[in-house]
Amino acid sequence: MAVDLGRQLKAGHDVVVDHGFWTPGDRARWRGVAIDAGATSVLVYLAASHDELWARISKRNEFHADDPNSIYFSESDLQRYRTRFVPPQADELHLVYDGDTAAVIAALDAARS
Repeated sequence: MAVDLGRQLKAGHDVVVDHGFWTPGDRARWRGVAIDAGATSVLVYLAASHDELWARISKRNEFHADDPNSIYFSESDLQRYRTRFVPPQADELHLVYDGDTAAVIAALDAARS
């Protein structure tokens, strides 16, 4: 995936990478792919509370029996995985998405300049 990302960026394409980016090290490696391709990366962080995530998962779980590509995800799974995620730190350039798409577009435009 990283090789293809580099190719797309070198070709001048804008690319959205929908990935967990769980740790600062993980984010740095992917940012490096962009830098090596001569591109600028913009990390958009979608903060969500435990209650919000659990509500979304619970709704998705309702349909899991009808979807062969779906797995049931328990609240204990959520708690366990959340301990592995490190939110972007103050020293990591990132944008916190708050529902304002204009702010994301402005950040992308600024990164291109």
